[in-house]
Amino acid sequence: MLTDNAFRDLTAHIAGQNTAMAGAVIAASAALACSLGEACVRLNASILGEAAIGSLAERLAAIRTQLLTLADEDGAAIIAFAALRAAGKTLVGQEQLCQAPIEIARRALEAAASLQAFRPSIQLAQDDLEMAIVLLAGAVRAATLLLDSNLRLWPEPPLLARFDPELAVLRAEAGRIHPVERIRP
Repeated sequence: MLTDNAFRDLTAHIAGQNTAMAGAVIAASAALACSLGEACVRLNASILGEAAIGSLAERLAAIRTQLLTLADEDGAAIIAFAALRAAGKTLVGQEQLCQAPIEIARRALEAAASLQAFRPSIQLAQDDLEMAIVLLAGAVRAATLLLDSNLRLWPEPPLLARFDPELAVLRAEAGRIHPVERIRP
């Protein structure tokens, strides 16, 4: 598994590939940002009480795990795509490569929205929480760009009909995330 590697090994692995692994990088980045947000939430347990943060921390942990799974899946997706193309199932492979950034964006959006909703309650690590939201919003933007790129490369009508509406929804939902522009007034 791609994410079983130490971080230095992971970055070297990605850099050494003969195909770009944008989806895996975006998902791994979002998982890191989700980890930061989860830490910020957990740091506030002593002030707000475990009951107040427990379900949010658990959900962020689950999203982080899902993002890591998506990074692993995307890391293997190009090989699977080549096999599907060789079997005459190119469209199936293209659909899988278009679905992955949607799933990454959805998870990053959920984490960012959850942290944004937690923003008024946070007492400790407020700045770090803002950085987690910014990073997650960036992951959403990157994932939608990846989907847009795939649709540019493969402008087949069935792909466009299926994924252009989802891309529009993701972009609209991303507009509901409001990272701060500055930490200092």
